[in-house]
Amino acid sequence: MMKNQLKMGAILGYINMIINIVISFLYVPFLLKYMGQSEYGLYSLVASVIAYLSVLDFGFGNAMVRFISKSNSDKKEVSKINGLFMLLYSIIGIIAFIIGMIITLNANSIFASSLTPAEMDKIKILLVILTINVSITFPLSTFDSYIIANERFVYSKILTIIQSISKPLIMIPLLLLGYKSIAMTCVVAILNILFHIAMAVYCIKKLDMKFNITFKKIDKKLLAEVFAYSFFIFLNIIVDRVFSNTDQIILGIVSGTISVSVYAVAMQFVDMNQQCSVVISSLFLPKITKTLKEENHDKKISDIFISVSRIQIYIMMLIMCGFMVFGQYFIKKWAGVEYLSAYWIVLIIIIPAVIPLTQNIGISVIQAKNQHQFRAIMYIIIAIANIAISIPLAKLYGGIGAAIGTAFANICGQIITMNIFYYKKAKLDIPKYWKFFIKMILQYGLLTTGSIFILNYIEMNNIIFIGSIIIFTTVYFVITYINMNQYEKNMLSTGIKKMLGIR
Repeated sequence: MMKNQLKMGAILGYINMIINIVISFLYVPFLLKYMGQSEYGLYSLVASVIAYLSVLDFGFGNAMVRFISKSNSDKKEVSKINGLFMLLYSIIGIIAFIIGMIITLNANSIFASSLTPAEMDKIKILLVILTINVSITFPLSTFDSYIIANERFVYSKILTIIQSISKPLIMIPLLLLGYKSIAMTCVVAILNILFHIAMAVYCIKKLDMKFNITFKKIDKKLLAEVFAYSFFIFLNIIVDRVFSNTDQIILGIVSGTISVSVYAVAMQFVDMNQQCSVVISSLFLPKITKTLKEENHDKKISDIFISVSRIQIYIMMLIMCGFMVFGQYFIKKWAGVEYLSAYWIVLIIIIPAVIPLTQNIGISVIQAKNQHQFRAIMYIIIAIANIAISIPLAKLYGGIGAAIGTAFANICGQIITMNIFYYKKAKLDIPKYWKFFIKMILQYGLLTTGSIFILNYIEMNNIIFIGSIIIFTTVYFVITYINMNQYEKNMLSTGIKKMLGIR
């Protein structure tokens, strides 16, 4: 049952990812046309600011999954864990609301130098809407973690797919009627709250989720363990926000909404790239936590790491190489000539990011082993360096300068330092990973270089563009299949047979 949930969760995760990619390709140009560069930049800027409130999660989501997975299904213990986290998240929701209102009241002093008076009026409304959304979402996120801890991925993934499809279906008519960023923010907020309510109903009705909330008799030992475990995940969340959102905030302060808009378009591709990696690795924390109780667990966990990383390499390298070959022409047709610099921003960020993204399951490993403290501290240092580098570079070179700062931080932290840590402390077979990675990047690199060279002498149009993608992808999959081991070939064959209805 749980094994099927894991497989179906991964499949539905990739279906949702494909849906999001298709929606982005069709929907974002529509947004840019009907919202305009400035309005789209304004929405992206506010979303980046409010995203920082998510750091108030403090890593409790991962902690809740881990502690429930360790409880051996003791109902009394689980209800106590549920009650504790509901209490903590309710307090966090109140804190998030207060901080969001403080940011709103001080918006003039933060953005006045780069935004017009009309943009300032809108940004305050957007901040209030998203602040309310975040403060309500925090206590409801308890149910998300409970579903993950119970490895019931199918329901949550189906809901996510429905949410992904609903947003453009609702927004397109509103945009045609003349509504812009405020309407879009309201739609996002309402859908998000409805999604979490549906998760809550499932947990209570189907999973019989119980809460033992005792304000006077809080389990202090459990609370101390939660904070000790969560603190360093909290630091990681801060760093993730720095890498994901700070560049747009910096550009909003020093350059204005046009630069933010271009960078936001680039981040559409960067986010898609990251989603492809997270789909599989995000499902493995409960499994790895349980594997720790078995004999010879280091070897078993390392085997899981290598197995998942190989699949990640096949997927992530296709995205990176494909974008290198076809990205410039696509952005020109998709978003417009004025967004062409987004191509270089994407490349600067995703080329060094391909290594940590193919090793994403390593994060789940060190969280399960309670070894994530080093990563958190190291990332804080790198994040500070990223901000220090990005500010002057953004002033000089705009979005490209900000991207260079992010890339430098990735190379120093996520590639060099974390690979040493994974090998020395987490006991993962990193030399085996690199042996396979280098082998594949040489083969994929040859295909990519040859494709760029050939297409440079061909006048591109839509028919040639589509035909070239088909040829490139076919050759890529031939290279990939040749390099697959027998387990991967069997898994691919089984998946194709299931899709075709062959037993």
